[in-house]
Amino acid sequence: MVEHHPLIVIGAGPAGAVVAALLKRRGHPVLVLEAQHFPRFSIGESLLSHSLDFVEEAGMLPAVEAAGFQTKIGAAFAWGERYTDFDFRDTYSGGRSTFQVQRGPFDKILADDAARQGVTIRYGQRVTAVTLGEDGERTRLEVQGDDGQAYALTTDFLLDASGYGRVLPRLLDLEAPSDFPVRRALFTHVEDRIDDPGFDRQRILITTHPTLRDVWFWTIPFSDGRTSIGVVAAAERYAGRAADLATCLR
Repeated sequence: MVEHHPLIVIGAGPAGAVVAALLKRRGHPVLVLEAQHFPRFSIGESLLSHSLDFVEEAGMLPAVEAAGFQTKIGAAFAWGERYTDFDFRDTYSGGRSTFQVQRGPFDKILADDAARQGVTIRYGQRVTAVTLGEDGERTRLEVQGDDGQAYALTTDFLLDASGYGRVLPRLLDLEAPSDFPVRRALFTHVEDRIDDPGFDRQRILITTHPTLRDVWFWTIPFSDGRTSIGVVAAAERYAGRAADLATCLR
């Protein structure tokens, strides 16, 4: 007999964990399928203020605040000797500070809190096929566990929160090419040991290259003395660079 769940969410990252908690708080049983095991590494470490509005609505803000992440009050931008910064709290609409986070622990905190609220999360479960229900039929998912076991599920409502995984667009052939120029990013975490008072740990710093206008760098300080450093450039900038990513980044 095929297992049925009224509502299934694909992905236990921030979007999946938050939406699952919101639905659970409204009385809906939710099953989350996550292909990986947490904590896991991910990009996207400097949160926007509005992100915390959803975290707070989902009842997860106390857990996030207790984790000791780096407070982020805004953003700074530099080009050569030019520098300007912005404070997210300086608004007409009730702005707020946010956080700069290592995504491994941050994502796990949200997922664990969703589970604490009663959401069922199955890790190591990859959705391999989806057949959308039509004319009253239920949507069917084929799932592969990392133990090699394959099984099917049915659902009334399916929400894709897989992010970079793009599960439904891939499986249902919904992907469309972007008109934006192709960009590539290289980044790492370093122990910065910076004690210069001029180094603002409470802001993400975006620095544009002095002459190559398509190249920019990010600096995202964390609360534990480490910093995320990355570079974004047009794809052709990487032609002829070292295949070793650390060497290429340098």
